[in-house]
Amino acid sequence: MPELVRIVEEVAATKQPRELKRDNKIVAVLSPAVSENTKKWKTIRATFGSWRDLDADELIANIHRWREEGSRPATRP
Repeated sequence: MPELVRIVEEVAATKQPRELKRDNKIVAVLSPAVSENTKKWKTIRATFGSWRDLDADELIANIHRWREEGSRPATRP
């Protein structure tokens, strides 16, 4: 299927999806494979280690204290 191979190569080169139509109706969409270097993954990787200077024991103690203090008035006596 040389035509399909050509379309696959086009999608791989342009990194853009391609609609496959029959009778002017979309019957399939050929999309490029998701790469590890997408903008989303670059953003996620940039956050790695961002909490390294945080004291985990202090954070846990604060969370427990905040839960006990609560943020709403008591509804039961």
